[in-house]
Amino acid sequence: MRTDEETEAAVRRRLAHLIGAQPTGWTPVQPPDGAGEGDWRERWRVSAQLPALRWLLLAGAVVILVTALLLSRHHAAAAPPSTPPAAPIPVATPAAVQIVVDVGGRVRHPGLVSLVSGARVADAIAAAGGALRPSDLATLNLAARVSDGQLLLVGVPGAGNGTGAAAGASGPVDLNSATVEQLDALPGVGPVLAQRIVDWRQQHGGFRSVDDLQQVPGIGARKFADLRSLVIA
Repeated sequence: MRTDEETEAAVRRRLAHLIGAQPTGWTPVQPPDGAGEGDWRERWRVSAQLPALRWLLLAGAVVILVTALLLSRHHAAAAPPSTPPAAPIPVATPAAVQIVVDVGGRVRHPGLVSLVSGARVADAIAAAGGALRPSDLATLNLAARVSDGQLLLVGVPGAGNGTGAAAGASGPVDLNSATVEQLDALPGVGPVLAQRIVDWRQQHGGFRSVDDLQQVPGIGARKFADLRSLVIA
């Protein structure tokens, strides 16, 4: 049997043989004791954080893109709508000058008529409804121009061409001296009414004023208004 010394010597030889043997294959290079341990841990920590950092950057980019899109829409909505070009303002043309003519005598609607400046005698008579008889126009110059404030007498003897001057020159009809024919020529007065005027004058000793004409049968308020400026008493 081997002694303890022999056993110990054998173990030592075996260990020496193992230590002295050259290893075969790849052996990883180990960092120096205590020198690279912190560097490897730092590299591992950084490599572990890379995916999270990438996702964080991607999320930030998405947030920036969405924010920019929302801001652009907000500015587009807040911007005032484009104003269409203003329509051209029509230039107002001056209104035609109006004149007023007093048409009396033998017309259908004696009285004041409104005409445009430059109107003719024919226009004034037409505005008054026209003459009662074509023969009432025989002494008138239908092409003559009328003026504002003019008195135009149709079918009245001595009225001339219808101008104010001619009408004034002819003068009104005297109720106390006019004949039946002269009274018949007044507007709205026929032979029958003319005879009534003469009869009333003879019965009452004449007309004291033009207002007495209203007492003649057949002369109402409207007919008197037509005759008032054409007669005297």
